Amino acid sequence: EKAAILLQGGCLFSFFCLSVVIAWKVFKKVQQNNNDLPARDISKGHHWCPIDSFCNTAYCSICTTLIIDGYYCDSCGVCSDRSCLKKANKTLSCKALATEDTNMKHHWIKGNFPSVYPCDVCQADCGTEAALTDFRCCWCQRSTHKHCLTNMATHCDFGRYRSFIVPPFCITLRKVGIKGHLVVDEVQPPPYRPWSPLIVIGNRKSGNNEGDLVLRSFRGYLNPAQVIDLDEVKPENGLLWCKLISDHTCRILVAGGDGTVGWVLNAIDSLNIEPLPQICILPLGTGNDLSRVLGWGHCYSGEVEVKKILDQISAATLTKLDRWKINLTPIRHLPMLKPMRHPSKVYFMNNYVSVGVDALVALNFHKTRESKFYLFGNRLINRFLNLLYG
Repeated sequence: EKAAILLQGGCLFSFFCLSVVIAWKVFKKVQQNNNDLPARDISKGHHWCPIDSFCNTAYCSICTTLIIDGYYCDSCGVCSDRSCLKKANKTLSCKALATEDTNMKHHWIKGNFPSVYPCDVCQADCGTEAALTDFRCCWCQRSTHKHCLTNMATHCDFGRYRSFIVPPFCITLRKVGIKGHLVVDEVQPPPYRPWSPLIVIGNRKSGNNEGDLVLRSFRGYLNPAQVIDLDEVKPENGLLWCKLISDHTCRILVAGGDGTVGWVLNAIDSLNIEPLPQICILPLGTGNDLSRVLGWGHCYSGEVEVKKILDQISAATLTKLDRWKINLTPIRHLPMLKPMRHPSKVYFMNNYVSVGVDALVALNFHKTRESKFYLFGNRLINRFLNLLYG
């Protein structure tokens, strides 16, 4: 009798565990198939990133002391040492992703200038003192001294690069799911022209993790919701910006190699986006033939100069890419039977270089990198492998 009870209990426990596993897999599948554009909930705090105190000098926005072990928000630019993080999240507001207030005011951040900026009032340099002084707007990037602040206009026009920015008063958010995650529900165009917003798409792990630095840098200049990390969001979801802004042409900056660019182009085709967005490339890693042919360079490394990149995009010339869509439908004939038609496969091909020995080298390297035995992410090692295959 005891054995029967134990057996029955074991069966119930096994059934319970199996039910939990199945429910979890179904939940994850639903989450993967959702067609929403996610947005970060800034009410939960800033988007903190660790500060490299050996390379950068920063002062805490709460206690104003020199930071030895601390963080900075890559969206608005405030800094905090570890002990002041909770207070910073509660007292210092982050860059708003969406707002109902159409009267946009400057969002002033005190001190911690990334470089020396001229004051918008007196033209003298700001951010030169070794202390938490002077102010910078995290939207228009204008700077001013404390004593010049009263002479600045209260209204923010988003500055020199406003045609790239989706203003927060143009965005409507809504909550979805059990946990109430925020997603972008609607986007209205701003009252000024020209306006062709820039959507930055990249993987923070690309280019020996240089992609992370690129995404962080652009969050400080654009609306943070415009920066899409492919490690968290599928390209189809990130490209929903183009669907929401259907009456304007979006610009897409793809930070990555040819594989990432191809992934984004395939997603654009699958979504049937109209009008087609304009694609810009910030080459990371080693496989950058497409970027080199289109004039975006062979590789981007070092400090991310966002202003220089935005100026390059503004001056760029529109070029059409020879892109092929190939449908393959295999038909197998069996004796005395009708031909068997198998499901067709669709392939996309970008025709921009050649199909010779260089393509073979690129293919061999791609297969090596996709292998489960590939353990290297260093650019120097990747170039050495390319040399071996060549």
